[in-house]
Amino acid sequence: MIPASSAVLAINVLVLSFDPAIKSEGGKRLHEVCRWNDPRQLADDYARDLAEASGGFVSYHIADWQDLDEFPVKADGFRDTEQTYLGCFRSGKGWHQPDGVDYNAVMAEFGVLDRVNAGDVDEVWLFGAPYMGYYESQMIGPTAYWCNSPPIISRAATRSFVVMGFSYERGVGEMLEDFGHRTESIMSEVYGGWSYDTPPDKQTTWGRFTLTEKVAPGLAACGNVHYAPNSQKDYDWGNPRVVWSTCDDWLNYPNLTGTKRQVSRADWGGGDGRAYQKWWLSHLPKAPGRGPDGKLANWWKYLVDFNRYPESRGKAE
Repeated sequence: MIPASSAVLAINVLVLSFDPAIKSEGGKRLHEVCRWNDPRQLADDYARDLAEASGGFVSYHIADWQDLDEFPVKADGFRDTEQTYLGCFRSGKGWHQPDGVDYNAVMAEFGVLDRVNAGDVDEVWLFGAPYMGYYESQMIGPTAYWCNSPPIISRAATRSFVVMGFSYERGVGEMLEDFGHRTESIMSEVYGGWSYDTPPDKQTTWGRFTLTEKVAPGLAACGNVHYAPNSQKDYDWGNPRVVWSTCDDWLNYPNLTGTKRQVSRADWGGGDGRAYQKWWLSHLPKAPGRGPDGKLANWWKYLVDFNRYPESRGKAE
């Protein structure tokens, strides 16, 4: 259970890694057979990056790691075997549809709700391969809401929790992007919405943080998960254009002065996705107390300890 007050937020994680040992390949794990990334290394690097981006405030602790010799069950009851999966992988076609995993079945199979209710698990990470059907993030619980995917309302859970879906075919940059979209969803809940159509002078604090030169010329701040302050399109993190931005001013939140400086891709890794996501997340406010809008001045509390605060907890249906 996350402590009520601490200089560090320690989050206990249950990892369910669907990475079966492939008998036809001498017992090698699926990620080895397909020459993909080691999920344990991915998890270590991801946790380290989030600790760094949060200024040491967030500490993910893997309470239980389970390497599973099976494929997850899909929403229609289908479950791959090593023969069906590798057949599709090697031919590049034939994947089962619908693709989506059965989250309720997975949570039941591994007793996740009991562990969340007991307080020894705060969050779940699913590792898997392409076409295992994971959302990037999904919230489950009595007050669950949109978290880059539709919520699963479960009154059998005494508190809501997030299930992160990671692919070991991809890298840490994509994992951080998943967390970034989770951030956008939770902060939208906290601030009652988020839209670029809102005039800059009517934006919430969260909305002003995400402004880019494209949508608000002369008023760019830190951008969002897909758009850097100078981006012209999705994933345009390598745009060389130089623009004025208040991004550094947000490191002093809530004491904003409006100070700007010129920024470009050189500030966030030259186009590297992992570097950009770390840069963006590191600019999220992390100060004590509350800001002038009445919201917490440390947004990381909302992102990983959302049940504790009315504005981020969600509402029971």
